[in-house]
Amino acid sequence: MSRVSARAARREREAAKVLGARRVVRQIGESAPDVTPVTLPSGLVLQAEVKSTKRPPKLVLDALEQARAYRSDAVPLVVVAPFGGEMIACLPLSAFAQIAGLQPIVLPVQPSLPTGVRS
Repeated sequence: MSRVSARAARREREAAKVLGARRVVRQIGESAPDVTPVTLPSGLVLQAEVKSTKRPPKLVLDALEQARAYRSDAVPLVVVAPFGGEMIACLPLSAFAQIAGLQPIVLPVQPSLPTGVRS
């Protein structure tokens, strides 16, 4: 297995783990999904496709950072809206897994009020 193939397989395993699925082992050139389908608690079935890249789209990375800067206690979400095409939601996979009910929700630490202060 080449270094590139090994890295892609590792990322597929990592994504599958977050989603509560398994990586699909396939032969080179075989048309098959990267991970097994995921059934959400709602009954909706997801089919994930994992893409590994050295350089994710700068537009998406910059927009995620912009969303994080607005509220550090919120899940950053980027909506890519191509002209005349279907809108695409981009967010951290771990946050998606929590929203979809695949992982326990981890709330950010909330600042506490100083003792003796009334609100």
